[in-house]
Parts: sequence; structure tokens; C-alpha cells
Amino acid sequence: MSSVLDIAKSINKAWKNEVLTSGDVIPECKRFSMGTMSADYALYGGLPEGKLVVYAGESGSCKSLLACLAMAQYQKEHPEKTCIYVDAEETLVGQIDWFVKMTGLDLDPAKFMRYDCSGKSAEEIFSDIIKLQEADNIGMIIIDSAPMLLSQADIDNDITKDNGQRASIAKSMGKFLKFMVPAIAKAGNTLLIINHTRIAGTTFTGAKIYSEPCGYALNFYPCIKVRFAARKFTKGDKLDIAASQADADIDGLCATFSVTKNRLGALNRNGAKIIFRFETGLDTTTDLIEIITKHEIAKKLSSVSWQLVNPLNGQPYVDAEGNELTFTGKQKMIDYIKEHDDFRAEYEKAVSAYINHTKRDISLIDEDDLKAILEAEKGVEESINKAPSEEFADEAPSTKVKDVNEDGNPTKTETEPVVESTTGTTTESAGTDDGDDSSDDDYGFILNQ
Repeated sequence: MSSVLDIAKSINKAWKNEVLTSGDVIPECKRFSMGTMSADYALYGGLPEGKLVVYAGESGSCKSLLACLAMAQYQKEHPEKTCIYVDAEETLVGQIDWFVKMTGLDLDPAKFMRYDCSGKSAEEIFSDIIKLQEADNIGMIIIDSAPMLLSQADIDNDITKDNGQRASIAKSMGKFLKFMVPAIAKAGNTLLIINHTRIAGTTFTGAKIYSEPCGYALNFYPCIKVRFAARKFTKGDKLDIAASQADADIDGLCATFSVTKNRLGALNRNGAKIIFRFETGLDTTTDLIEIITKHEIAKKLSSVSWQLVNPLNGQPYVDAEGNELTFTGKQKMIDYIKEHDDFRAEYEKAVSAYINHTKRDISLIDEDDLKAILEAEKGVEESINKAPSEEFADEAPSTKVKDVNEDGNPTKTETEPVVESTTGTTTESAGTDDGDDSSDDDYGFILNQ
């Protein structure tokens, strides 16, 4: 009888490819930096290459901005590749200069192309992406956003007609991802899809009911799922100004996220803040200051005195004259870090190495933001578990699903009538809406400043 090794060789020969390999040649998963220490810490080193990543959150939570930042960082790592931005929401139209200024996105045609979705069905768009994926130099692909894609059935029918489950893109999305997940793994490029979290109503206790369109596939297939909290604005070192409190003096914005699914690492690092200043773009210095002051990496000698020490060995840093870097007042320490680029680069490496290897986990986001993110994640999970199948998970169900298998299909069900929304006791609303009524990142108010 033949051995497994002999049969494996014959299979490889038949396929003209190494479909069966030994464990010592399985490739490692590479990562690329998100450009800030906080984000890379939360993601255990950055976003993965050759994997599917999903960004989820309510409208206006900076998903598109952070997607552009990820693409800009990917471009730095792979300047020879061409990235594709599938702009279903017309996000870049009229705002491209803003995104370039904030993220450093490179619009060189050899590195970046925008895909115009106007007049195209989801199925046609998916087919084009699959064709592009076959290119030798294909880079990162972003779909912004999945809920804005229309199925061919919806396009072909009367706009006033509710076309039901057959008009959902969930089934085609599932098929698309079943092709793309192994394809990007082989090519080594990253696919990032943006999805919208919606508040479908509230329970009788006032708790929010969350949902996400486009089916179960965008929850099951990602290697990484990142969920965003509400966008905040900044004014100097104040990073938590709510939109309702923003005035003409705000100087930037702060995006907050948590990693809610990670097949490549644990979920014990909570999340990160990423800060952008309107005049200068990505603010990595404030990110560093937040980490070293809030987590006692910079030594506080007294109520007004600070000292910069190497967190890896506890030794004080010294200046060119050999004097220890001790400052009277936090602002003087901040100014020194900002003004000395070589020192800042060295110090960032030491701090990054420290927080990534220390035995204690550091939370880089506020408890209220983390609570809101986890509440939304739990609500979305509950709505998914009620869905009758992966293909029709964005259909308001009349069947309650107890369990689903890894393909998103139900294993146990029990009948539950559809609940209609009533005055005073708002509940989950019915319908099959795949779209979204507002663009994720509309920065017109900022561009006009």
C-alpha cells in the first residue's frame, strides 16, 4: 500500500501545485503597521497581510478614514503594488484631498486606483474584484461599504417594491468571500470591508437593538474584526470632545476602536485611539504622550516633575551634555519629545517593545467607549443568531435560531412571530434594507473650516 507521502506527491503532481505541504513550510502571517503605537499594540503588531479584515461601527465613526490610513500604511510596505478602493459610498469624491492630508494616501496611479460603483450590481462588482485579484501586483482592496451594494434583483425591480430575501446581497457576499479568502491568502494582499452597525430599535427596558446588514459572512469569515466607537473631537491634549460640544476651536478628531475578533491573537488589549489633527494629519506624538503619562512609563518624580527613562532597563535618558532628562512641568517634557526627532524615534521603539512584552495588559481606550463597543458587538451577535441562514441574515426573521454552524446555517429553531414596531415600545423593525441612509465619513464641515 502507498504511504500518505506517496499519495500527497501524486496529488501535487496532478494539480501541478504544492497543495499538500509539510508543516515546516507553512508561511508565517506578515503584518503591516497601522502607523501608530496604540493601534499596532491593540492589533498585536498591525493588520495582517493575506487576510480578510472587517471594520464595523455606526455612521460617522471614522471607518473610512481608518481604512484609508490602513491603505496608506500598506502602500509604504508594498510600493510596488496597486491598491483598489471600491468606492460604493462615493466617499472619496470631493474629499480625496482631505483623506490624503490626514493619512498620507499615495494617489500615484501605479499605487492606487478608485473603482466607481455607479450603475453596477453587487454581483458585477464582486466579479470585477475577482478579476483584479488575479493581477500579479494586486495590493490592498477596500470595499466602502458593503451595505451600499445593490443586488441585481433589486436593480431589475421597481424601486417601490420590497423584493424580500431574493434581493439581499448576503448570498452573493458569502460566495464572493469563499473565493476571496483563499485567493488573498495565496497572493498575500489584504481585503478590508466596511460594514455599518445600525440601531434597529430598543427593547421595553430601553436597551438598544443592534443589527448589521449583508449576512452572516461578514461576521464569520474575517480574520480580524474591528469595531468603532463614536467619533470624538480634539482640542490640544483634550481628546474626548463629543460632537454636540464641538466648537470652532477644535483642532482634530479622535477615532476609537476595539478588536472584537482576532484569529491571530488574544482580545485582551481592549483597543486604541488614533488621533488626527486638521492641520498636520496623523498625530503619533500625542499617541506616545498618552501612553507614557497614563501608564507611568515616564517617571513622575513629584506633582510637577517628570523624568524620561528607558522602560526596558529603567535607566534615565540623558541629553548631549550628559544631563538626565528631567523636566519641571509635563508640557516641557512634551515639547522636548516633539522637538527632538532622533530621540523620539529611539524612545518610541523602546516604549513599543515594553508595552508589547510587559506581562500586564494596558488598556488604551476609555471604559465608556469600550463598554459601548462591547454592547454593540453583543447586540449584533444576538441579531445574527436570530437569522435563518448565512445567505439571508439581513432579513428580519420570523424564525428564532438557537444555534448556527460555521457556515451560518441553523441547527435548532423555534417559531417566533415577527414583532411590529409600536409607539412607546419600539422593537426590532422588519425589512430587508441593504443600504445606509448616510455616508460614514462626511467631512465637509471640516473642509470648510
